[in-house]
Amino acid sequence: MTQTSTALTKEVKEYALSHGAELVGILSPETIDATPNHWIGWQVQQPSEKTTYYMKEARSIVVLGYHAFDDIYEAQITHNGGIEYPIYTRMRLYARRVLRKLEEKGFNCVIYPFNLSQKKMAQLAGLGPIGKNSLIINPEYGPWIRLQSILTDAPLIPDEPSTEDLCGDCTKCIDACPTKALTPYKVDPERCLIGISEAELSRLITENLPYTTYRTTPDEVFRQHMPRHTKNSVLMCTTCQKACPYGEDKRLT
Repeated sequence: MTQTSTALTKEVKEYALSHGAELVGILSPETIDATPNHWIGWQVQQPSEKTTYYMKEARSIVVLGYHAFDDIYEAQITHNGGIEYPIYTRMRLYARRVLRKLEEKGFNCVIYPFNLSQKKMAQLAGLGPIGKNSLIINPEYGPWIRLQSILTDAPLIPDEPSTEDLCGDCTKCIDACPTKALTPYKVDPERCLIGISEAELSRLITENLPYTTYRTTPDEVFRQHMPRHTKNSVLMCTTCQKACPYGEDKRLT
């Protein structure tokens, strides 16, 4: 890498951190492309792609982490038969500022390449290892980070991947899950409370249907762990995250 790449990397990171992101890491396309093919997504899963699917000459991926420091960021709002997420609107706004910064310098960018694993890229970019709740666990913010990414042909310097084991023998997240959806490093979407489709959740909210309309989990469990926030919204279940000791103090400030 040249000094120009060093200076550009420093500039991009400082810009991202001063425009909404709490965390920023960089990885090379080759590192994510080297991972075995797998399924991406949640309610609807799609096969993973290589970075060349999005950009032929990509040289870097910028991964941005945003701190979900308040429960309001877990709101799921029904609108026109679907679900909107306020935190992702905020994240996209800040991420696009970084994208525009790179584009102003003459680089091509693709924001949030969906069929690349955001969590795996975050781990490879040094934001934190994947924990037993299958989420990125950042040493400072714990599991309370949400991710955006930018694929670009800018020549940036990659960070070292996160390889440490922050969980150890701890099973607090697994023990706390109200539907027993967690096994170490894996979550069963058929059991997880947020595993239902957005269309199904929208109907639960607007029509006040019991959760048993779509799953066997008792409705009182759903209402306890995904409480109604407003007439048109609920708060996403974060019980496993609240059980994690990492980042707890950051949620109180």
